[in-house]
Amino acid sequence: MTYGSITTFPQAADVAAEAARDAVRTLGAAIDAHGSAVWVLAGGSSPVAAYAILAAQDADAIDWSKVTVLIGDERSVPINDPQSNWGTIAPALLDQPGFDTMVQLRPDTDVDEAESARRYAAAIAALPKTDAGAPRLDLVWLGVGEDGHTLSLFPGHPDFRPVDELVIPVHNSPKPPPTRITLTLKALDGAQRVVVFATGAGKKDALAEALAEGKLPIAVVAAHVTAAGGSVQWLFDEAAAG
Repeated sequence: MTYGSITTFPQAADVAAEAARDAVRTLGAAIDAHGSAVWVLAGGSSPVAAYAILAAQDADAIDWSKVTVLIGDERSVPINDPQSNWGTIAPALLDQPGFDTMVQLRPDTDVDEAESARRYAAAIAALPKTDAGAPRLDLVWLGVGEDGHTLSLFPGHPDFRPVDELVIPVHNSPKPPPTRITLTLKALDGAQRVVVFATGAGKKDALAEALAEGKLPIAVVAAHVTAAGGSVQWLFDEAAAG
């Protein structure tokens, strides 16, 4: 089973800097190849640090108006709630000059989670397709939790299972808030490149277990993407690598 490539950096700040550089390269190459690019964003402190780097220095690096952004998972809270992933990312990147030209596919959290998931899946299904017919996701950023979860796919949770839907509602999440929506493994069939932010000493054990046993959600996702022909790059800092 293949989980992708691992690169280790001294500190989390170095991971953020590399992720920002990689985003410019990857999205620029997708625009050159297809005329557009699709980027799946992630919440969390390390991705937000990378957004800040991009906002500070890369507004003119590529034509951001040709990039469509969506989010891997979202909590069922208003956008101005501190727990909203989109609400956290927007001031760091999406509202910044240059980046505010990106096409934004924001999930609707003003409806119940089942309807929100249905609407979001429909929007994703309308994205450009790979040759195999899956929505083409040129770059997917993923975080990982101390339990090995990624997106809102949690170990041992009944919603962590193969499904035919691109987006599902998640109930009774082990982390608050309890209700969310998330991309599924099916949605990642068309992922071209995945970058995993693996930072912090608190995640060391889960990351080691994930890569050794392949059962935790982050490892299952990585194996799924590589099996479908995508690439996975893990960006560790030394604390997480141990």
